[in-house]
Amino acid sequence: MDKAMFAMLFVITVIFILAIAFIWINNRFNNYEEFDELEEEVLVKLGMKKQLMQELHRWINGNSLDAAQIQEMLMVNPKRAADIIYQRIDQFTVDSLTNYVLRTGKTVSVSIHEK
Repeated sequence: MDKAMFAMLFVITVIFILAIAFIWINNRFNNYEEFDELEEEVLVKLGMKKQLMQELHRWINGNSLDAAQIQEMLMVNPKRAADIIYQRIDQFTVDSLTNYVLRTGKTVSVSIHEK
């Protein structure tokens, strides 16, 4: 009887500790205000990457370039050229896409506006 009582108290204690830990983790990592700010930053960067990738595609289509020519002119490996061709913008940073657009002979400018 004592072993059963001890086991039951142990299980209840573990469940209680896990419940407290779960509540703490949930509150700690679900700060929605920070998430909204982060989401806005991600969306801005995604928009910049999209514009840069569209410019690369206009350049590729305008010059009727194939993968080998893209590799040579942008100084990239075959995997990177494929990422550009298939517009996998998640594989690039704004900085790398800017460098590739600059290698096409175009210029890139940034404008900043108040919210």
